[in-house]
Amino acid sequence: MQSVFNYMKCNLLHINIKKCCYMYFAPSRKCKDEAEKGDYSLNLNNVVITRVKETKFLGVIIDDNLNWKPLTNYLNSKLKCEVGKLCRIRRFVPKELYKELYHTLFESHLGYGISVWGGLSKNRLEPIFKTQKKCVRILFGNQEAYSDKFRTCARARPVGSKKPWQKLGQEFFKREPSKPLFCKNDILSIHNLHKYHCFIEIFKIVKLRTPYSLYSLLKKSPRRENYFIPPSPSILPARRRLSSIL
Repeated sequence: MQSVFNYMKCNLLHINIKKCCYMYFAPSRKCKDEAEKGDYSLNLNNVVITRVKETKFLGVIIDDNLNWKPLTNYLNSKLKCEVGKLCRIRRFVPKELYKELYHTLFESHLGYGISVWGGLSKNRLEPIFKTQKKCVRILFGNQEAYSDKFRTCARARPVGSKKPWQKLGQEFFKREPSKPLFCKNDILSIHNLHKYHCFIEIFKIVKLRTPYSLYSLLKKSPRRENYFIPPSPSILPARRRLSSIL
């Protein structure tokens, strides 16, 4: 660490030590428990660097477990705020601009860095997907029909009535299906948005050959011109070979 500091100082590059932190990615739970019990510290120019469990790097929150739970919680709360904004301003904006509003205020946050964390299971992405469906229903759904259903029910059903034939079932509270709204307005769900961004990144790697470290892992097929061979087996099980050596 001291060599890094000396190199930066010689090249007139400044390191803000107050903003420096480090994170330990444990290969197993046992190693993580040992690291928490042990007294590990990093020093830079005789200043102790604090250890953190999560940090924000280029707008993406990274945690030491790499489960992206802090990121999904933060993103979901942020998207809910954007849904509130859209719900308030939609009455003063023409319907022709609803799609542009969605891409500007909602999808811009949803799609940022999604190729990194978007591969989570559907169970973990479900809260964000529910927020996205709510946003789509507010902008493109038939809100008047849904509200009129409750107004009609309030007139037909007395307040405080406990008669069994006047109880409302699940079909009454069922919301408008969101899948036709996604298809009609050409909007990608969070799962399809992740696939789209991954395809774009792969296309950039193959077409522009940047970064070359990732492009070098791909090999063109000698039989078919536009086909690529996946990485060789010697690269894929590297973690297994390292664990057997250790």
